[in-house]
Amino acid sequence: MKSKGFTLIELLIVIAIILILIAIALPNFLEAQIRARVTKAKGEIRSLGIAMESYFLDWKIYPAESEHDILTNFSRGRFESGLKWLTSPIKYISSIPEDPFPGTDQDIITYETGGVEYAGTLVDRKFLNCMVTWAMFSRGPHSVSGNPNEAISSADPNVGIVTTYSPTNGTSSIGAIYLYGGDSFFIGVPISTANYAAARTMTPSPLMVDGVPFVHRLPPPLK
Repeated sequence: MKSKGFTLIELLIVIAIILILIAIALPNFLEAQIRARVTKAKGEIRSLGIAMESYFLDWKIYPAESEHDILTNFSRGRFESGLKWLTSPIKYISSIPEDPFPGTDQDIITYETGGVEYAGTLVDRKFLNCMVTWAMFSRGPHSVSGNPNEAISSADPNVGIVTTYSPTNGTSSIGAIYLYGGDSFFIGVPISTANYAAARTMTPSPLMVDGVPFVHRLPPPLK
């Protein structure tokens, strides 16, 4: 009896079809992963923002800034790991989540915060280094150092240029995922310490968010 089977041409056609399907499906799969991580980052930043406001209700001040690698670099001092204040001694949030976009150095473990600090003194030690106006952010999918979307990571995120992440171009989209909070007065004021008298004499340097200037008002919340 004559045996039946696929010819070489038929096998090549099947392989070609499979490769075409993979080429179509793989980008969509990667896009779905990125979108899921963006959703995760937005949800966690919102939760941390609520915890920040709860902290403020109790203490009338916000925690100190928080560097991105506080979970792995134990040399960070108390005033560089403000997010930890949200978990101890009072749990405003159960644990500090990790940023799903670790960045090019693979060392960005948690979300970063920075802002205008309270104008305290050594006498008023409990408020020293605490923030009055703050920004919390993830660098997002396009985590490439030196790009304009990383201006928010500067020491004074109340001024500068910020690009909001948009899923329009998927994994190639630039922009940060961020949330601003606290006293809106210092937005657009080139100052790092909350000196109201000095700030009123300064010429504003608008915080540019997606081309829109912000002065004395917080950028819109996460969508």
